Amino acid sequence: MNVPSYHPNYYNLDDIAVTQERVPCITTQDLHMMGFLDASEKSTSLSVGHKLELPIWIMVQQDERNPHFQAMIPEIFGKEYKEIYKADANYVELGALCKYYYELGIYLTRYDGTTLVPEILHNTARERLKVLKDLCQNVGNESINLASKFDFTERLLYNEGCKTNQLFDDWLQERQVHIKSTEIAINIRKRKRSPDCETQEEQ
Repeated sequence: MNVPSYHPNYYNLDDIAVTQERVPCITTQDLHMMGFLDASEKSTSLSVGHKLELPIWIMVQQDERNPHFQAMIPEIFGKEYKEIYKADANYVELGALCKYYYELGIYLTRYDGTTLVPEILHNTARERLKVLKDLCQNVGNESINLASKFDFTERLLYNEGCKTNQLFDDWLQERQVHIKSTEIAINIRKRKRSPDCETQEEQ
């Protein structure tokens, strides 16, 4: 399973796509000749306190000692949406809200002065993964709109879960399935075959 890391990866295309997501922010100082950053701004410069939306990578790369922008938490990670997720997290179409919901949320935790964003991510994932697991056991359900129902991470888990469930069914029905040993089992066998282990056993 080739799953992208949650940690920032400069050479990972998926991580690059995540950092292109725009988040609301506010200028912390006057920015001369930077009015082009806001398409709706007629002035050539941005004054302190100006609100606009910028890609998250700009927030990450700026100098923390002298920042030009202060990131704001989007509404989908706010208190109102927290109550919506709490009522029924599975009803929400995360893919429609944000294609990279969980990945973006992890980036935003550094700008969250409270524990609100981590709490939302944890509780939402916990509730939705229960249903996601059940859906993986019903392969071929064409009524599910994966693009709007699931975000990027959930789609990866869903596709991998469907494949794993199909392989398990094939194994139960004695079809031709190549079962691979886990990495832990392979390492144990390697240690047993090593000369050091044989010497210890003889002693």
